[in-house]
Amino acid sequence: MGRNWFSGASAIFTSVIAVGCAAPPGVPPRRPVVAPATQPSVSLDLNGSPMAPMYRRLLAIDLPTVLRVATARNLDIQQARQRVEANRGRYESNVEAVFPVIAPSIAYSHFQGVGQNANGTLTFPVHFDNLVPAVSIQWILNPGAIVYDIIASKRRLEASDQQEQSVVLETARAAAVQYYDLVLAQVRLAVAQEAVNEAQELLRITQLQVNAGTGLPADELRAQASLAGFQQDMVLGLNNFYQASIALTLTLHLDPAVTLVPAPRQVNQTMLVRENLPIDELLATAARYRPDLNAIRSLLLASQADTGAAVWGGVGPQLQAAYTVDGLKTYTPGRHHDWKEQQKAGVGAGVALGPSTFGNLKTAQANERSAAIDVQRQTDLVRAAVVSAQQASATNAKLIPVARQQLDSAQEALRLTQANLKAGTALLLDVLQAENAVEDARLRYVTAVVHYNQSQVNLLAALGLLDAQNQS
Repeated sequence: MGRNWFSGASAIFTSVIAVGCAAPPGVPPRRPVVAPATQPSVSLDLNGSPMAPMYRRLLAIDLPTVLRVATARNLDIQQARQRVEANRGRYESNVEAVFPVIAPSIAYSHFQGVGQNANGTLTFPVHFDNLVPAVSIQWILNPGAIVYDIIASKRRLEASDQQEQSVVLETARAAAVQYYDLVLAQVRLAVAQEAVNEAQELLRITQLQVNAGTGLPADELRAQASLAGFQQDMVLGLNNFYQASIALTLTLHLDPAVTLVPAPRQVNQTMLVRENLPIDELLATAARYRPDLNAIRSLLLASQADTGAAVWGGVGPQLQAAYTVDGLKTYTPGRHHDWKEQQKAGVGAGVALGPSTFGNLKTAQANERSAAIDVQRQTDLVRAAVVSAQQASATNAKLIPVARQQLDSAQEALRLTQANLKAGTALLLDVLQAENAVEDARLRYVTAVVHYNQSQVNLLAALGLLDAQNQS
């Protein structure tokens, strides 16, 4: 009898496991190529003066290193990986729930005294010991509920894996943007330092003029006030640089007391997404490749499976089977003793429909509708991120040639002013002001390039195509 029911149970196991252990989703489709064949030729030197570290030391970094370290050390990524392992364990637990429970046991009893008949009368003195080792196989299963539980846990495992990819993507995006913030902070600090140097030179010249009687005390005071203002800008610029370093160390899980500085001595305009791609194509790409959007869709499928589990858990048949084999050995002094085998088996089926079933079903349906709303909300966020990043990229692309024209004009004006100074038709003050205009134009140019690079990073991340390998 035991073999018959076990054979039938094995057939059910096979059918249920086939549902839960279906082949994983196929290999993700190959990512589209959105980068241009050639890159813009814009390249700017970063003229940063040496600076002291905040507390301990300086650490030079570049963008590829930042992305590699972020992927390897970021705590959000590590936590996302643990969530994947937790969901994998939950999925394996639901699959393993299909199998019967094997419960080995052993019991021993000792009896010594006077025996008693069924009618209550006492018999002769007795003395015996019982030893009962046993092995039980128990199986209680609601086939429909367990199938849906396996499907739900499988979808949640897929969702957690997609959420891990989303965390990796967001970490890479944040690290790249923060690296460019550090580059821009370095340039602003260099401009502030140059402005201080020029203001100091202007104050020196003004003081000489006042001492020679060709200048006014008010001019000296104005020069001192201008120098103090530029010195404040330099202090604030240094603090902004330090704060940018701290923000990046947080993403990289590094010591914030170590000051990060950009290793490259120049910044290039980097186009990651071709400008001729229509917005509809960008939106379609994001809808297909954004891992957070795919994760929320998987969670919707999991919620739908939870609804099925709630229905089958209340109205579906519950199958039960048990099989026990044990041995009985009794020892009585002065008598023959031996092992005796015992077998017990049983099967059953039933339905447990209680009032709580309707509440559980109502909860599951509400969770399913909430998951559907989450899909709509995330879709809106993804579409808005794509449009915003594309518009920011287009805007900064227009600013770069204008900023370049401003820088060229300022440099030419400085050249002419220096020539006039040699010819005696211009003052040194005019040269200092022209140099200040060049530094301001240079800062605007670098800012436009850096913001363009950041917008390109944001756009590629909004499409779901950013990773550590496609950055340089």
